[in-house]
Amino acid sequence: MDGMRISELSARSGVPTSTLRYYEAEGLLPAERAGNGYRVYGSAAVDRLAFIAQAKHLDLPLSSVRELVDAWESEPCQSVRAKYRPMLAERAAQVDERRVALDALRTTLTTAIERLDALPDRDQPCDAGCTFLGRARPALPIVSARAEPIACSLGSGDYSARIEEWRDLLADAPRVDVDGGVRATLPTTTLERAAALAAAEQGCCAFYAIRIDLHGPTFDLTVTAPPEAADMLAELLPTTGSAAR
Repeated sequence: MDGMRISELSARSGVPTSTLRYYEAEGLLPAERAGNGYRVYGSAAVDRLAFIAQAKHLDLPLSSVRELVDAWESEPCQSVRAKYRPMLAERAAQVDERRVALDALRTTLTTAIERLDALPDRDQPCDAGCTFLGRARPALPIVSARAEPIACSLGSGDYSARIEEWRDLLADAPRVDVDGGVRATLPTTTLERAAALAAAEQGCCAFYAIRIDLHGPTFDLTVTAPPEAADMLAELLPTTGSAAR
């Protein structure tokens, strides 16, 4: 059987063999099998990988990439364009939401830095007057839930990676149940990371409502969801007594 072995395709495309196997498992890159069981790819696989790379560069979820690749391979160009444009428009809207959230966070961080720099140098231990966020406890709403389908648009690999990001962020954070969701308390040193992750979560699961409340050296991260999304929320932000994913 003529065709490229996986190592040759990797060399020609610049895509690691581990990624090629992952794409095959996700249905993005079909491979035939030679008599000896080795994967064999046709010459079109190089162009297919270039198209996948373009879609991934635009931060599209794997489910959308899979749909586009199938259309690219079997449908005329105008059909691919008709599918591509609304996906990009939706992604652009999601990016705008994340920018608003990150701009708000940037303002909060700048204010905190200014207050921190204005504090006098003292040899005594810190007390309540030293808080660099002031005495007010401002609420920073990151995003609000919209009427969205209760489903995650990430592919299995991206979804697992996202869950691992949440696990790592919340590894030592105390969590409690609140009405319709979970609240975790974290140090403000993780504020920027938490906000970015919360904004990214809205890109795939817009049905979550996420907010941040600042409390001096700590902040509360609260995530709520509709009742039908309770199981998904338990995977994202399990409480101490919940089963982790």
